[in-house]
Amino acid sequence: MNLTEPVLDKKQFLEISGVSNTTFNNWCLRGHIPLKELGCVKVSFTRYKYTFLAAVHCVLLSHHRGNDRKTYLRLLKNFTLGIATDGFFSQDATVAIQNGGKGPDCGIFDTYGDALHHGGNRFIYVGAGQLLNKASDLFEKMLNEQKIKLDGRY
Repeated sequence: MNLTEPVLDKKQFLEISGVSNTTFNNWCLRGHIPLKELGCVKVSFTRYKYTFLAAVHCVLLSHHRGNDRKTYLRLLKNFTLGIATDGFFSQDATVAIQNGGKGPDCGIFDTYGDALHHGGNRFIYVGAGQLLNKASDLFEKMLNEQKIKLDGRY
């Protein structure tokens, strides 16, 4: 599954990722979202085509609500860029963030059990593998709908 194929316009992208336009623009200006590395392409001077992997990156980024997110940004960027280059991800990958999503300590683990073993009850856990699976399903559904529209059956 190629999650780095640019198929989403901004409205679809924001709807899937669940972040506001202002927040997304702020993250882009601060360099929190590596759009080019995640497969997004510039269509015109003011428009982009976005990927499902970039949407998952935004969803994972929105789970950290604290001020000290340097470590989290670095880990998240390495995680999503690894998926962009390999195309492989663990189905059970789990992100753990300290202090209910506000702390500086965080990690990305292969399974929820590993994350729980290292984190404990003061961490929040986000199923990154599940988010990527849902993005893959949405990507296939969108491609099938576009194919039906092009065939004239829709």
